Amino acid sequence: MIKKLKQLLSRYGKGRSAKSIHLAISQSFIALLFIFVDFVFSKQLTVANFGFFKEVFFILNLGIPLATFGIPEGYKYFIAKEKDYSFYFKNLTCVLFLIAAGILGFIGLLHLLHVANFIDLKQYFGVSFLFPLPLFFFILNQSLRYTYINLDTTALLTRLSAYGAVLSAILIFAITFSLAELTTYAVLLPVVIYSGIFGFPVLFYYIKAPVQPSKASFEWASVKKMLKYGFPLYLATFAGLLSVYLDKLIVSLFENEATFAIFAVGAFEIPLFAMLSAAFSQQIFPSMVSSIDKGNYDEAQGLWLQTTKKVSMITYPFIVICMFFADDIIYFMYSSAYEDSIILFKTYLLIALFRNNSYGILLTAKGETKIITIVSVSILGINLISSLVLYYFYGIPGIIYGSLISTLFMWSFYLNKEKMFGAYFREIIMNKTLIVLTILVLLFYFL
Repeated sequence: MIKKLKQLLSRYGKGRSAKSIHLAISQSFIALLFIFVDFVFSKQLTVANFGFFKEVFFILNLGIPLATFGIPEGYKYFIAKEKDYSFYFKNLTCVLFLIAAGILGFIGLLHLLHVANFIDLKQYFGVSFLFPLPLFFFILNQSLRYTYINLDTTALLTRLSAYGAVLSAILIFAITFSLAELTTYAVLLPVVIYSGIFGFPVLFYYIKAPVQPSKASFEWASVKKMLKYGFPLYLATFAGLLSVYLDKLIVSLFENEATFAIFAVGAFEIPLFAMLSAAFSQQIFPSMVSSIDKGNYDEAQGLWLQTTKKVSMITYPFIVICMFFADDIIYFMYSSAYEDSIILFKTYLLIALFRNNSYGILLTAKGETKIITIVSVSILGINLISSLVLYYFYGIPGIIYGSLISTLFMWSFYLNKEKMFGAYFREIIMNKTLIVLTILVLLFYFL
């Protein structure tokens, strides 16, 4: 059996789809670890305490990408364009150390204000000095993944990711078995877990990195290049993250921790969908940059459509299954205490229908990042207004309806901008298999 599997991987391992699947698998390790964390700690902690646990992850997920100023995106673009991996990675790492030092200084200032009784850091006092650690590991993880993708070594990336996932799982098991003694470190635990999940793979990525260390000195000109390209994407990321986490932000402001926990459980997109979309888009990004540089824009559009169809064929059946078994998934993953999360979870599955590719990747590959910033800010505004209005009339579910509306606006804008509505309609919407799957999703949602 193992011999046959190796033969299949050898036969198809050079195809673009196989490489994308490798990326999806390597990313799924992280998603599965976070699912496992939810599965374990939702059963061992009270609803309120679990809500606080999720709040720390919420702060890290929202704060980390906002502290990078778009440098990783600039790195991703220029290694695809210029192929000078070690030089750009060295500059990226130097800037990352500077950012971490700046954050430490800011946290130190907050602690001084706490001591002077101007603010109250509560449980975050002291422990927040560790926040640069998950930042450092997250960005290194992301950037090294970009390097392996551009070097076309996705099989090696998958294997190294598996090694890191094993060490992360051991860490989570160790914390689980010692949870009774560690409850006084409620803030520290999610920080350590987050750092481990992203940090352990970094050790293997760095040791096995198939590039030689750069002997060139740090160069501000290269950093400026990465910033010039990446900063508009950073602003777009800022707006995009606020849009993604806007629902949780509204609930955290207007509801208690127990309600936040229930909402956070329901407002949960199955990581597989985002992982597959990200994996396939990351895989085709270097090819799209190359095609556009050569003036073959139709080729880049065709590649995007082909990839969107492939991802849809994988994710839509999973959405149908998750929609049908939504009750069982929530009860198994969490408990009957989170029954109110089911309708929220099913509504988020509707949003997953649009997680079949990166819709701004064509503009990114063309270097038109300012447009993405404008779009992201506009979508944030639409999300904010629609979520607050619908929250007022329909309560918690209205917030998710607002997210769905803003997603539809985003989808329609990018297709219209690229003049791809017709091609998308023919290739994706009118595909017989996808039509049947979409009908089943809607049917199970309203049942």
